[in-house]
Amino acid sequence: MLCPADGRVSAIQTVDHHEAVGGPAIVIRIFLSVLNVHINRSPAAGEVVSISYKPGSFHDARTPECAIENESNLIVLKLDDGQTIGLRQIAGKVARRIVCRLAVGDRVEIGQRFGMIKFGSSTELILPRPGDVVARVSVGDKVKGGLTHLATLGPVPAATLSQHAASND
Repeated sequence: MLCPADGRVSAIQTVDHHEAVGGPAIVIRIFLSVLNVHINRSPAAGEVVSISYKPGSFHDARTPECAIENESNLIVLKLDDGQTIGLRQIAGKVARRIVCRLAVGDRVEIGQRFGMIKFGSSTELILPRPGDVVARVSVGDKVKGGLTHLATLGPVPAATLSQHAASND
């Protein structure tokens, strides 16, 4: 998984459930200061399966409240191998405008620009099955969108592929 934005890793968290992946997840949050380039890029190739905008507050992007209460846009991608990941654009105190040029059904390629958040903000990469994710960065690391290797996602288990195929019949 390539980094979706320029900035610094501000959090790496395991959560019991995330709507983007429908279960447990690893969330890697990147803080974009006013000095960073605020373009967002796709961390992998796949298809956009949903986009959910959520109005909210505009807390400082460096605070824990930002990830919970701020205005955000959640993009869910179905990767070429059938796995689902999420990307969340989060507005900050200064950033009051999220731009997303994607629509459901669009195909994205790894590193492709898809939008931006104007000024200080955060971008999250949400990955399923925490036990199969290897984070390649640490909190505090400086990262570059489309260049830094953030994490490796293990292969999708065969049982998951079977369940996915059955649900699409």
